[in-house]
Amino acid sequence: MRNLFEFLKRFRDFLIFLILQVIVLTFFFNSKNYHKSKMVNTSSSTVGWFIEKRHNITQHFNLIDANEQLQAENARLRANLPESFYQLQDRLYSIEDTLYRKQYEYIPAKVINSSSNKQNNYLTLNKGAIQGIETGMGVISPIGAVGIVVDVSDHYSIVMTALSNHSQLNVKLKTNNEFWLLYWDGINSDYAQIKNVKRDAIFNVGDTVITRGGATQFPEGIFVGTIAEQTAVDGEQSMSLNVELGVNYNAIYQVYIIRNLMKGEQLEIEDRILSADEN
Repeated sequence: MRNLFEFLKRFRDFLIFLILQVIVLTFFFNSKNYHKSKMVNTSSSTVGWFIEKRHNITQHFNLIDANEQLQAENARLRANLPESFYQLQDRLYSIEDTLYRKQYEYIPAKVINSSSNKQNNYLTLNKGAIQGIETGMGVISPIGAVGIVVDVSDHYSIVMTALSNHSQLNVKLKTNNEFWLLYWDGINSDYAQIKNVKRDAIFNVGDTVITRGGATQFPEGIFVGTIAEQTAVDGEQSMSLNVELGVNYNAIYQVYIIRNLMKGEQLEIEDRILSADEN
């Protein structure tokens, strides 16, 4: 309180002048219609500016909610695509005679942390075990294949991307189903490599590379990239391909985690055969 009195005492002349100035301007604007209208217009513009800014901020948060709803809707639509179903019976004479069972579901998630300039690169997602996420699940973006879940907590999961020395992605050529393994040499985040390609393999630069399917992580036909160039060494029986990746790992934000509803059955029968061979 003492400091307040000291302040008022020090600036009393200025405060008295300011009060008188406000009173004079009030009388002036109220007595002149033109000036009064100008003042009203100016104040209206100022208030309008604040209202507009508030609207923009509110709209921004509304867009976040709308975006989450759209991502969930995209997941439901993707789950209804033909590649998300397992065909139980060969096609007969009409679509009604063909039986399908849903094999894949898609859980929308957001990338909250990432790397793309290391030898082994990972993404952190905002979905975890509580949402049903498990290790070994495949992850895709709206553009194409991203990677595989390698660790899970209650609320988060870690994805090893295709940009990793430990990553091996089953892929194939869209034109003729020639299948390979996709690796990354750790050099350029825009390109991955396919090794041990037979010299008589039929392909062209620009051909599309997609997921092969068959493994439990990805359905068949998810876009991976396009063949950018081939490299060969004289005397060797095979060559390598550089594949330009479809996903920009420096800008990835929205992803879908793939739940394979038939994973357990596939792994059970494969383990049964492998165990029999070992015995």
